[in-house]
Amino acid sequence: MIGSAMESLVRWTIVGLELASLAAISGGFVWAVAKSVVVQLQEKAAEGYASFRRDLGRSTLIALELLVAADILRSLVLEPSLVNIAVLGALVTIRTFLSFSIDVELDGCWPWERAKLRRMHGPDGVPS
Repeated sequence: MIGSAMESLVRWTIVGLELASLAAISGGFVWAVAKSVVVQLQEKAAEGYASFRRDLGRSTLIALELLVAADILRSLVLEPSLVNIAVLGALVTIRTFLSFSIDVELDGCWPWERAKLRRMHGPDGVPS
């Protein structure tokens, strides 16, 4: 359907997005562990776990976004069919739900409540 050079470029872009997703998860894990160890050494044990969860969650969100982009390219550009588009819809729905759930878990509030909480607590999280 598309030229072989364009198809090759899209395939390499998909591989690049998938590798970037792997790097985001792996790098995020290493960063989260290192940062939580530093926080632990500063004798803030309760903050170490929260920092680890927050940093690992953020890297997971980035990885999910990259995987969605790779799936969109694969399903719509390389292999367009009704079955593949239906599978894409299911994958995007599941990954969107996961992203939304992780985001709510990390922030402790619904996305539409974030601005109100920032106004009430200020940008540093301290009540004004």
